[in-house]
Parts: sequence; C-alpha cells; structure tokens
Amino acid sequence: MKVLHITNNFPTKKYPIFGVFVKEQVESLAQTNTISEVFFINGKENGKIEYLRSIIRLRKLLKTSSFDIIHCHHAFSGIIFLLSGFSSKIPSVVSFQNDPSDESFLNLFHIIKPFTTSWIFKNNSIFADGVKGYYLPNGVDTNFFKPINRTEACVKIGLNPNKIYILFVSSNYLRKQKRYDRYQSVISELKKWNNEIEELLLINTERNLVPYFFNAASLHLLTSDFEGSPNSVKEALSCEIPVVSTNVGNVADLLDGVNGSYCAHGNSENELYNLCQKSLIDKSQSNSRNKLIEKKYDIESVALKLKDIYKNTIKSK
Repeated sequence: MKVLHITNNFPTKKYPIFGVFVKEQVESLAQTNTISEVFFINGKENGKIEYLRSIIRLRKLLKTSSFDIIHCHHAFSGIIFLLSGFSSKIPSVVSFQNDPSDESFLNLFHIIKPFTTSWIFKNNSIFADGVKGYYLPNGVDTNFFKPINRTEACVKIGLNPNKIYILFVSSNYLRKQKRYDRYQSVISELKKWNNEIEELLLINTERNLVPYFFNAASLHLLTSDFEGSPNSVKEALSCEIPVVSTNVGNVADLLDGVNGSYCAHGNSENELYNLCQKSLIDKSQSNSRNKLIEKKYDIESVALKLKDIYKNTIKSK
C-alpha cells in the first residue's frame, strides 16, 4: 500500500517539534509494510501564498505518481486536496487534530465531508460513527518517552533537582487554547503552599531534550480550553509523570485508573489547584506507563489501527 500524506504540520530546522507527531506517525507505518510519501505545505515559514503554490505542486504530483490512498493531516490540508481536483479519483482520509465542533473548523468539516472518503478524530467526536468517522488518537513512542532518573534529567537541562517543577506544554508557541494564564494562576497559588514549586515551560524545544523535561517534572498540568487527544498527556504517562488536566478531549479516558493523575470536572482554577496538591502529595506507585500500553495508545498499536482504516477506506471508495 502506498500512501501520500498531505500536511501543513511537519518539523523544520527552525521549528523542530512543529508537527512532529505527524512525522512520527508516518514513520511508524513502515512497520506495517506501508510505503509513505510526505507532501509538506510549509505555510508557517513561507506564508499563506504557500497554500496556493501547493495546489499546483500537488496537481503535478498526483498526475505523475500513483497512490492507493491520500491521508490529509488537518482540515487545511484536506481543502488543498479538494482544490487539486483529485478528490473524486483517489480514496482519502482526513485527520482532525481537535474536534471540529470545538473550533471554527466545523464549517470546513462540512465542506470537506462530501468530497472525502473517511475521517479520523483524536477524541471520541460525535462524528466518529465507526463507519466513515474513526476515533484514533495519536500514539506515543514508548521507547523514546520512558522513565529517566529525575536528577539526571534536571542536570541535563540545567534545572535544580531540589525544586518541584510543574510542566506546561505548548509545542511551538503559546497557543491561546492552552490557557497559560490559567496555568500561571494555579502555579501562583501552589507556590503559597510550597515555595519550592516552579514553572517549567516546554515550547519549541529540540526533540532529543523533550523526554528530559517530562522526567524533570513532578507533575504535568494541562489547562486547555479544548483539545483532541493531547500528546503531552500521553508522553507524560509514558514517562510515569502524573498529570492534572481540565476535562478536554479524551483526557478522562487517558487518566482513568492512573495512580496520582486527575481530570477536573471543569475549568475551575481552584479545582485544578486542589488536584495538583493532591497529586503532589500522592505517594502511590506509578502505573501510568502500563495503563497507557494496556489501552493501546503506544505508537505501534495505533499504526496497526491506522493501516486498518486505510484498508476500510479503500474498500468503501
């Protein structure tokens, strides 16, 4: 099977973790005997004009190359595929990073829907009907994200092992939906409770250093207004770092049965503060990595499920 991945999210030298989850998912498909080719729309560095140029580039590619299926990562990539004029000729699947109902992409979803074959949602969206809409979160590389001695991790990235670091993650930049303001408010209150507590921000960091940030932290706090299936939560769990989060995306499922990790009922800063305090006090043995693998959120299991979605999509075209 040969797959063309169309994406506007992919790592570059300037932005090393931009769309790294797409890159890792593409690479993981190799174990399933899938041949993958990536068509990258670098609008982040080249501006919006790159989207217009990409339509011409994509048309040329699809005229001269043969693919069994097209995988569009993100709604904008799906629109480019539609504008290429090949959507009626090749089976296609579009991945939505967040639930369309949580973003302005809802209208885009209804534009894309009639012209594409199937869709993947990272959370259990109302559109994931199991027929053409699939619930499939990104998998985590458990060989890369694994427990590391905390002191070693702190030294590696220049932190004080005697401090209590609470991790905030926003991949490439401080995105509004991540609610850094809410995170800061919770940290401010936690510092009154324990003055050893410090912020730890993970933003546009070299990929090889990312596991050290997780392992240096005593807790990952996610304060977002909305998410699909936050990769940072899975990465923390794979490193056996506890998580406290707002009730977004599929976090409740990710944290279900995990010792010392808690999903808030809402977005209350006071509730998040109490849950963070509870997690930091909790001394139970971590079971998060085992739970993650048991629920098949590892990248190998997800790759096999994705291959099955490709097969079903091709059959239904």
